[in-house]
Amino acid sequence: MTSTQVARRIAGEQAPTGRAASAAPGRIAFWLLALVLTITMLGTTLPTPLYVIYQGRWHFSAAIVTVTFAVYAVAVIATLLLAGRSSDQAGRKPVLAVALGASAISTVVFILAPDVGALIAARIVSGLSAGLMTGTATAMLTELAPASAGRRASLVATAANMTGLGLGPLVAGLFAQYAPDPTTLVFEAYLAVLAAAGLILLLVPETVRRRTRPALRFAGLGVPERGRGEFIAAGVAGFAAFALLGLFSSLVPGFLAGQLHQGSHAIQGAVVFLLLAVAAVTQVAVSRFRSGPVVLAGLGAFLIALGLIVAALAQSAMGLFLAGTVAGGVATGAIFLGSLATVNRLAPAQRRGQTLSAFFVACYAGLIIPVVGVGVLSQLTATFTAVLTFSILLAVLCLYSIARFAHGTAAELS
Repeated sequence: MTSTQVARRIAGEQAPTGRAASAAPGRIAFWLLALVLTITMLGTTLPTPLYVIYQGRWHFSAAIVTVTFAVYAVAVIATLLLAGRSSDQAGRKPVLAVALGASAISTVVFILAPDVGALIAARIVSGLSAGLMTGTATAMLTELAPASAGRRASLVATAANMTGLGLGPLVAGLFAQYAPDPTTLVFEAYLAVLAAAGLILLLVPETVRRRTRPALRFAGLGVPERGRGEFIAAGVAGFAAFALLGLFSSLVPGFLAGQLHQGSHAIQGAVVFLLLAVAAVTQVAVSRFRSGPVVLAGLGAFLIALGLIVAALAQSAMGLFLAGTVAGGVATGAIFLGSLATVNRLAPAQRRGQTLSAFFVACYAGLIIPVVGVGVLSQLTATFTAVLTFSILLAVLCLYSIARFAHGTAAELS
């Protein structure tokens, strides 16, 4: 019996012996849960093209935009560290319900926000929602997927993440450019979508049978003993991918308006969407390949993307920037899918939520450090110098991960 089959058997033992009459069949429930994940992640990037509007309204600096984005990632990491095991203990559905509730609270705060302090508070609550949703939904998708489709959960989880993250800036950018009162109307529309997500969640069956009261404390990162080096390499790769994603989500609208002279909110949102749409398409295209080669290909594309983006900012060339965006989408999609599939394979079934949460801690750390670093350094030097500095650092991490995955792939083939 393979390790995957053992994990499936244990997961099956965790599943309830019976389902509520209102619960959807497993295959339908799988796709309903993927939709809930997509909707939740969409809400986390809705503010991306709106920061320029908020800046003009409340006159705060680009550094505050960086802080607003960073507190979101800090909240995600804190939630993953303190509540990473909560769904293993209390069950998946209660944790997902809390995540949707936190997303709704964050949305209401955005609607009522009178100043930048409220934006920061809303982003913190949004981070709580994302931290509860990501690891829990990924674990539940793995348990709902048929045993014969072992890689489907990783593919759908990453595609749902990328699709949701990409739709947020696109939708908000269109509202900002063409709709009245864009900083309110888009969030009111999203509240209605969240209500639909809550109703959908009612149809998804619980997959954890033995439930206990969750302990909200740091219980370790959940790094698996088997394949620890492979897990670390996957975490470094995820860090790099999310660093690129963070630069696009938080700073690209400002780059487009300042360095590339593109002031349209719709264009700014569309560029971020392009990165994530390409990422989602890439994940589907490479889903049949082994995770090691997929990550290696993504890391190679990552180096190309960094070079193109740096060249675009140096020459104020929109064409180069779009080429870098496409290369970055390929890189982000391949790295995220391959590294998550690696972690999912290594995760012990009884601690799946905790192990996946540890991986997402590495990913969301990538949202904080480079973004804050570029934001702070750009206040001290030129924007180009800041981007170049952190591009070099990310390239070094990328080369480290390439070396580790190349060694693992060679050992697998020998």
